Amino acid sequence: MPAATPVPRGPSVLTLYSASDLLTAPGCPVCRYAAEASDRYLGWFALEGHAQPGLLATLGRSLGTCAAHSRRLIGQPGAAVRLTVVYRYVVTAVRERLAGGIASVAACPACEHDNAAAGRALETLLDGLDDSSAAERCRDLGGVCIPHLAVASGRAHRRVIAWLSETMRETLADAGPGQIGWLAGTEQDAQARTALRASIPAAGSQVATACGPCLAAVVAERDSLARLPIRVRESPDDRAAAVLCPGHLADAAALAAPTRGLRDLLTGQAAATMARTRPSIGSIRGRPAWRRPDRGTGCPVCRARREAEREALVRASRVLREPPAHERRSRPLCARHCIVLRGVDERAAVVAALGAAATAGLLAAELAEEFERTTWARRAGAPATEPTAWRAAAAFLDGSVFGASPPS
Repeated sequence: MPAATPVPRGPSVLTLYSASDLLTAPGCPVCRYAAEASDRYLGWFALEGHAQPGLLATLGRSLGTCAAHSRRLIGQPGAAVRLTVVYRYVVTAVRERLAGGIASVAACPACEHDNAAAGRALETLLDGLDDSSAAERCRDLGGVCIPHLAVASGRAHRRVIAWLSETMRETLADAGPGQIGWLAGTEQDAQARTALRASIPAAGSQVATACGPCLAAVVAERDSLARLPIRVRESPDDRAAAVLCPGHLADAAALAAPTRGLRDLLTGQAAATMARTRPSIGSIRGRPAWRRPDRGTGCPVCRARREAEREALVRASRVLREPPAHERRSRPLCARHCIVLRGVDERAAVVAALGAAATAGLLAAELAEEFERTTWARRAGAPATEPTAWRAAAAFLDGSVFGASPPS
């Protein structure tokens, strides 16, 4: 009797033999490949990955997936029951980490998968551009996006980077306003982040939040992004100074109308990216070595977010050092910020971790109860009430999943 087909131990890898496999439609070929690979990974997670002990252990070390991937998992069909199981294990593991004083968070496994896919596609494309037919096809389709041009500058020959830069200039000059949005990258979470920032409670509101530092960070992002379109158009110097990271470039593009505002933003970002690409001395195997682009002081939105987040953590640490009667004046901390707080104030972090561990214990018990109730209802053929504790668990692990607002 033939053996059953073994269940795969991980998500399949998209077929990729040459640059021609990537150059199939207008837009950035690296973004398109990475997006499809990401969709496959999350589909694999929904079908079988969520039940694999190895991945669950990884999620326990990384506090689940990042906020962006968590939102995508939440939007999948059947997420309520599936994430109830996942968060039951993750929250229990996080409770042990908080009680044990561990001060590090592992990388999101979904992000690692997506980054590996994008790197694989970019290397294949760069190697394939040595062929004239592939290069001509890439030019016809518009080249690569701004974020991937920046990454390519640290990997490719000077001649290839110059060619990609010229292709980007032609695309910006020739394409219509509604055809250049992909140059900002095709991050799938930008629209969700924009909607969450728009729903932030007004200043001074008494609406409860999932995490104080998360709220401060999101507000700083919103305010910084709102000022970007004006500053980007003021002068070439301002455009060169406002070099955005890929995520915030996608956010700024989502906020800009598909008119001159978007074109000015992308033109300024492209010019700054190309201007900060410089060759380094030396060579590797006879080819000139290139360093990554000099980003100066870094993404201004990231900088504003970090500063606001740290200030909120300092305020929280002061309150946590006060007598218990005054703790109600401090906004709560999510598990991620309880761990980050250890790098700011160890004593306050211990107090925060004890409270978070207790919350994690209650959540784990509630998740287990909802899972058992749903399971028995299905076995008995009775209508099952949809679990709700998993939403609270997602906000507890990382308050930015719902934009620092209460779970919804």
